[in-house]
Amino acid sequence: MKQLKLVVALTFSLVLYFVVTGKLNKTIAAMVGGLTLLAIRVFPDPYEGLKESIDINTLLFLIGMMIFVRVMETSGIFEYIAIKTVKIAGTSLPKLFFAMTFVVAFVSAFIDNVTTILIFVPVTFAIGDILNIDPIPFVLGEIFASNIGGTMTPIGDPPNILITSAAKIPFTEFIKYMIPVNLIILFLTDVSLVVIFRKEFNRQFSREFLDGFDESKVIKSRRRFVIASGFMFFVIFLFLLQKPLKLESSIIGLIAGFFGLLIFEPQEITPFLEKVEWEVIFFFLGLFIITGAMEKVGIMKDIANFLVKISSGSMVTLSSVIVWASGILSGFVDNIPFTATMIPVIKGLPAISPQFSNITPLWYALALGACLGGNLTPVGASANVVGLTLTKKYKGKEITFRNFIKYSFFVVFISLAVSNVYSLILLKIL
Repeated sequence: MKQLKLVVALTFSLVLYFVVTGKLNKTIAAMVGGLTLLAIRVFPDPYEGLKESIDINTLLFLIGMMIFVRVMETSGIFEYIAIKTVKIAGTSLPKLFFAMTFVVAFVSAFIDNVTTILIFVPVTFAIGDILNIDPIPFVLGEIFASNIGGTMTPIGDPPNILITSAAKIPFTEFIKYMIPVNLIILFLTDVSLVVIFRKEFNRQFSREFLDGFDESKVIKSRRRFVIASGFMFFVIFLFLLQKPLKLESSIIGLIAGFFGLLIFEPQEITPFLEKVEWEVIFFFLGLFIITGAMEKVGIMKDIANFLVKISSGSMVTLSSVIVWASGILSGFVDNIPFTATMIPVIKGLPAISPQFSNITPLWYALALGACLGGNLTPVGASANVVGLTLTKKYKGKEITFRNFIKYSFFVVFISLAVSNVYSLILLKIL
């Protein structure tokens, strides 16, 4: 068993190395690693091991929601929301900044962060061109907001999808505890950036600027737009009623995707299926196999024992360790494999010590740390990479790794400090 444990640990380390360095495509690394472990029979029955390891709920949910987002994009609804926000904000630059970031956070709570950034950053560039201002503060604010917003719901960020699926936390229960703390974090983040970039924000602009935006131009078909708006609210309604309806997230995700195709694209679906990020799906698949193997050979139990040891049996200490460790590591390491690794660890805690019989608060601590830590570095989250790439490509402005951390360090420190205090509050009320 020791030799098998060593092989599994080495496989995981190699996959993690390739994910971090990018020297090999992360999906290939994860799939080759997972299939190797199946082939050498880490599981006595490879097929049974495959069934035990894979979280089919997460995979089907991701596929359904990816299709849903692509279908909704064609209606122009996301661009409409962005332009409407600019008009509502008025002529104050800080007010516009707060409005843009809060809408980005709201949208990111329901669709993937990369799509949100792809929608809002071009609008930001247009604003910057008209006002002749530096778009960097806005782009940074939107990047941070997209990751904070993604933390608010079970569907906003992949780690939350994994956590709520594994812990069986209903949609409404999760948002009840996650929205308040993340709104506070978002507000403090915005205030911090306004202070840091106070010279850039000390400007006013005219009403004529607002009149230059016409949200009606992004609506190619009014009928499609109205139906898309209604369908989007219907999907959100399903998530809100997930518990009484007794529907898994995967079922709602597939309803959103395929009913969306039925309504808007009943004939030609190939372009939408092609836009499903199959690379991400197979990355998850390989990762599930590897973490399942780690659990099978006892590595997860060893990690759980280590956490129990350093926490001295204290839930307060353990909750704090999870917030800060997941937050810092997620800034440098993809938060998906980290979260996938930690889930069976947290699940195994009650079997190790009676002090850890109630692990519910730890799920929220993990979600806060893993998602918010992505704001720490330019590679901490996909939204960061996309936002900075667009800024360099279209505006010729590059934010270096060092400069990004100069702005993000204080933001993430505040985020994790607030999350730590909040996780301790949850220990009292859950």
